Order: sequence, then structure tokens, then C-alpha cells
Amino acid sequence: MKALIILWFAVFFYSCTTNKKGSIVTKSFLQTKEVQLANPKIEVDHMIIDTSSRVVASLGLDNVEIYYTIDGNEPTRKSKKYEETIIVSKPGKYTFKAFHSGFIPSETETVSFYKKGINVDHFSVISSLDKKYPGQGENTLINHQKGSLNFKDGQWIGVTEPIVAVIDFKDMIFLESLDIGYLVNTSAWIFPIEEVFISFSEDGVNFKSIETNQILKELTKDTTKLGNMHISIQKEIRKMRIEITNTKSIPEWHQGKSNPGWLFMDEWIFNTKNN
Repeated sequence: MKALIILWFAVFFYSCTTNKKGSIVTKSFLQTKEVQLANPKIEVDHMIIDTSSRVVASLGLDNVEIYYTIDGNEPTRKSKKYEETIIVSKPGKYTFKAFHSGFIPSETETVSFYKKGINVDHFSVISSLDKKYPGQGENTLINHQKGSLNFKDGQWIGVTEPIVAVIDFKDMIFLESLDIGYLVNTSAWIFPIEEVFISFSEDGVNFKSIETNQILKELTKDTTKLGNMHISIQKEIRKMRIEITNTKSIPEWHQGKSNPGWLFMDEWIFNTKNN
């Protein structure tokens, strides 16, 4: 008890000063400039753009200023200041950061927008979907809707085995590229795409492989983010076969090491000159 009393007086002494009149003035140990702002809250209508989408950024603290960039760079006070709802009509990446004179600036919040892909005439997943996270069935991957960071929002298909799909465009099209949306939430054992294998057919019968050359950065710590794999195609195509594999062995740093990881995907966007 005596030790506790001595400790209390020591803390009180070092947290107090005397003003010019001899009165004791208590100092705060924690200055606001040592506290980091929370990230700005970003609300969007939709991330796949048909005509346009609205973006609202906010943070519930007086005198906070939010700045943003659309070129992938981190915002500074010299970047464009957020002052009103942003109307987005083109694909791009918007990065936001909050500033306040009395606090450490926030971390960044980024939202990516994608152009609406073409409608697919026939889409079939020929591998088995996991019953635990079926999303809305195979239509989840081509319904022109993106999932959120909440992997239970109904816009994600979750699998622990490779997923294989066949796409039939019925007519010959020139496919410029393919975007594949995926989720990373390592605390929930959800890891990025490991490999993608694509083959295409001009006559609907004979298939040729496409080199994808996709290398994702290896994770070294717990991460939660929305990811996108952009694959250049640049070919005349009638049919496609796509196989995407999950992480076969979770890295050593993770509690689930050596086990297969979950793979969560939302939208597959097929891009042509006409969309």
C-alpha cells in the first residue's frame, strides 16, 4: 500500500507544474499531436461504372481536412481538397487521407472504380463451389457488382480448391483484357490468387493457352484489402476456359501455415472496345 502511495505522488509530481502565481497546473501526458487520425470514411454508390458513381468522404471531427489523388500517389495538403460529393464517370483509383493541425495525419483509404464489362452469353463454373460461401452461385462472378471487405455480404464466392469456368461469347469478339476481383483477409485465412490459367478458342472447339504473366506480391503480415488482377488478352475469341487456383500452402508466419488458404472472388470483368 505504501509503495502505491509513493508511486501516485511520483506520477502526480511529474505531471504537474507551478504557474507564476504558485498554483499547481496539471499537464496532460498525451498530446493530441501524438494521436493519429482515424481513416476517412468512404461511401460509394458502386465501384463498377455504367454511367457514373458518387463518392462521399467524411470523418466526424471538427476542422478535419480531407485530400485525395486520382493518380495512385499518396495525398498531401497540396493534393486536391475534398469539399463535396465526387461524381466518378471513368475508371480510376481514388486515394483519400485526413489531416488536422493537432493530430498525426490518417492512413490512406483507397477505392478503385472499374468500367462495366460486356454481358456474357453463357457462363458456367464446371468445378464444385463450396457450400459455405456460395455467394449467389456462379452468377456472382458476372453480375456487375463488387463485393465489400465483408466476405459475408453475399457478393463473394469462397473456395479452397481451384475454380474452373467456361465462357461462351457465342459470336467472335476482340477481348482486350480481363479483370478478376479478389479479397485478402489473412486473419480469416483468405489469401490472394495463386495462379491463373487461360485458354481460348476461335472456333469453339480447339483451344490455345494464353500467357498471363501475373506475379502477385507475397504477403508477409496480416492484411485486409480488395484486390484486382488485370490480365491483357488482346485476341479474337469465341470461347474461354479459365482456371484460378487458391493458395495451396499458407506461409510460415501465419497461424494456419501449410494449410490451403481460402480464395474469395467477386466480379470478373470482360473488357472490349465497346464497353
